[in-house]
Amino acid sequence: MTESGYLLTAILLPFELLLPLLGILLIRSQSPTNGLIYRSFLGSIAALIYALIGAPDVALTEVLIGTLLSMLLYIVTIKSCYTVVMMQDSSALPDDQTLDHLLQVFAELHLKPTTKDFIDSNQFSIPEIFSECKGRSGSPHAFIRHQTLYVESNVLKSEIIESDYFQANPFLDSVIVLDSKEEES
Repeated sequence: MTESGYLLTAILLPFELLLPLLGILLIRSQSPTNGLIYRSFLGSIAALIYALIGAPDVALTEVLIGTLLSMLLYIVTIKSCYTVVMMQDSSALPDDQTLDHLLQVFAELHLKPTTKDFIDSNQFSIPEIFSECKGRSGSPHAFIRHQTLYVESNVLKSEIIESDYFQANPFLDSVIVLDSKEEES
């Protein structure tokens, strides 16, 4: 091996060691935003390695497709993660003040309620309502009946209950996590 080969190996080694580390961080990431950052660094470092070993075409492809395009797709996906499909019971509507409080909690959590469907819980059980809405969106669903909020996600329930607004204004009787496979008790 020539002296320039040893130099190139010495330059690439730290970057090559970063790739598996970033891969592990990406896989274990709980936050979509952190995942986006790790994926961007992973693609950028891979492109740098490709460029240094003499494959500029592969490096350019990695930057354009692997990093930029996937980053744009991740951003769109992350943005859609911050919506919640909101439904109300038409036979037991909550008062306007409760809805305003709920919208304040959603605003604090940076959630955007996408729809306000009215569904009659006298015609359907709450598990049936959730199972019927599964195909509408990948976002968490919330169904409000009087002063009780039913949600599909334990994470959403804990974020609502732990929000500063809800702690200062406990306006709901309860927040219940209800999977579409569970029976209403």
